[in-house]
Amino acid sequence: MKTILILSYTDLKKDPRPYRQISFLKSKGFRVVTVGLSKSSLEDEFFQIRKINPFFRLFRLILLLFKFYHLFYWDKYKKQILKILYKDFDVVIAHEVRLLPLAFELANGKPVILDAHEYSPLNFDDSLIWRLFIKDYYKYLCDTFIPKVSCILTVSDGIVNMYIDNYKVPTYLIVNLPSFEDLKPTKNLQKIRLIHHGIVSSSRKLELMIDAMEFLDENLYELNLILVRNDFTVNYYHKLINRAKRFRNINFLEPVPREELIEFCNQFDLGIIFCPPTNFNIKHGLPNKFFEFVQSRLGIIIGPDIEMSKYVLKYELGVRAKDWSPLGLASAIKLLERDEIFRFKSNSDKVAHILSSEEQNYVFLNIINQFL
Repeated sequence: MKTILILSYTDLKKDPRPYRQISFLKSKGFRVVTVGLSKSSLEDEFFQIRKINPFFRLFRLILLLFKFYHLFYWDKYKKQILKILYKDFDVVIAHEVRLLPLAFELANGKPVILDAHEYSPLNFDDSLIWRLFIKDYYKYLCDTFIPKVSCILTVSDGIVNMYIDNYKVPTYLIVNLPSFEDLKPTKNLQKIRLIHHGIVSSSRKLELMIDAMEFLDENLYELNLILVRNDFTVNYYHKLINRAKRFRNINFLEPVPREELIEFCNQFDLGIIFCPPTNFNIKHGLPNKFFEFVQSRLGIIIGPDIEMSKYVLKYELGVRAKDWSPLGLASAIKLLERDEIFRFKSNSDKVAHILSSEEQNYVFLNIINQFL
């Protein structure tokens, strides 16, 4: 039996991309070992990697500032993983570039696949703190370790092309497609219910969705936000709540377990993804939530972006705002009659099989089999 090691700095049960890989590889008879913040409960063996204490993390910024990258990287938790985790894997998959040094140590000469998700050298290029303290470190990780990987997986055409142009490593498109959900579009007779879910990030300019409600009749429209925050984003989250207080038709809902999210969102009408291109990765983003909205059988509202527009236009799933302003977003929503919204929801239903992970899983499997 072949053994695959999957490394991710996330809660593996909550993170859709590694979770899908674990589930599919198990279904195909692989032995799967994982390293993460918490286990998925699907793997054969799990090893926990811990986050550094927030206070100590601030102190460690000094190491980054003076480019002591080796000292910064090899904290006690990674060293502990090296000691307790045997090195007998057929393929190692590292989620994000920051796990590549550990992946290569554990691979012991076997193939390492980088599931980069996004374009790492420009990860949060809109953030001054990231540019001052972290960008050079990520550039070091990319320039040192990406040339050694067997291949790269990432989420959109624009990011695929960027890796190929700059690193000359085989790079494959693995879109964030969820499993097929057997649902049907719902018809709401009261308000038109809008939904957005995802992590809290100031880079995404989530306040624009809130400000758009100023131009929509509160008796006809309702905005629902499911936002996942952490210690670093809780202040921005509270700013969003305060910004929304002047509206009676904005609801902040508590996060829903990942495995229940698609069915939960089936009750709404329009899924909104409205994140201006503040950095390269957002500009070329093709997020999980886009395809989850399809599985929820929703119409979709987006801005004038690059990647999602291809799907919205091809399958007639919704509409694009003409610009990245709150008024532009509200104007796009106001143009839609209920019958047209239901047509978009019905179109999502028609392509739910096409835009699900079943077929793409075999693309992923063929990539794995190249290195066995």
